[in-house]
Amino acid sequence: MTQGNYGRIETANSKAPLFMVVVGTVLIEHEIIDPQDRSTRTAISKLWPVYCVPGMTIRLLSTRQLLQSGLSVEGTVDGSTFHDSSGDAVLSALPNHWGSIQVVQTCIIKNNVPNPVRLVERHPDYETIHRRLGYASDEVMRHVLDNVEGAKKICFPKKKHICCGCALGKLHQHNFPKNPKRSSETLGLIHSDLLELPTLSYSRYKWVITFLDNYSFYCRVAFL
Repeated sequence: MTQGNYGRIETANSKAPLFMVVVGTVLIEHEIIDPQDRSTRTAISKLWPVYCVPGMTIRLLSTRQLLQSGLSVEGTVDGSTFHDSSGDAVLSALPNHWGSIQVVQTCIIKNNVPNPVRLVERHPDYETIHRRLGYASDEVMRHVLDNVEGAKKICFPKKKHICCGCALGKLHQHNFPKNPKRSSETLGLIHSDLLELPTLSYSRYKWVITFLDNYSFYCRVAFL
């Protein structure tokens, strides 16, 4: 699982959107119903990417994402069955009491299982490639396509959140010792450290980091 800012979900309350803050991989155990003879079997499948959305009380599977990964779907009022490229059934969904949505009965597997079925096949996104290359810069990642056999085009996002790995990797100072003095007033004594990263970003920004005890605050300063 990796923390970050992966987008937002609008709700009925326009002032209270939900945010996707963690992305990762989940193994699920589920029952597959063969649409031909209605026989059942149990399978363990791998889902990626799976987003964690605090405040959401139901787990959702995206039919569009499953179809984009190469699966096909056969659906009736009695449920839906997803098939892989060879025609084998790999996922089944059944109607619930409300009838408006269909449900996949699943159980999350916490232990690692060898060779699970990949329900969603998708090329890793920018964040994943960035981490796998050791937090490489955009300039380095732009040369991957021409210099790595089998590499696919990397889509660079227009807006990127702060990469914790890159920020921590540029810190070369140890924490200052704790100050034994105490204040009787709120914010009467603040112990902080200001660190300016020496390298300009590609958009001609510098990161300035302020440390207040165990908390870090980031701000961006433009150099025109």
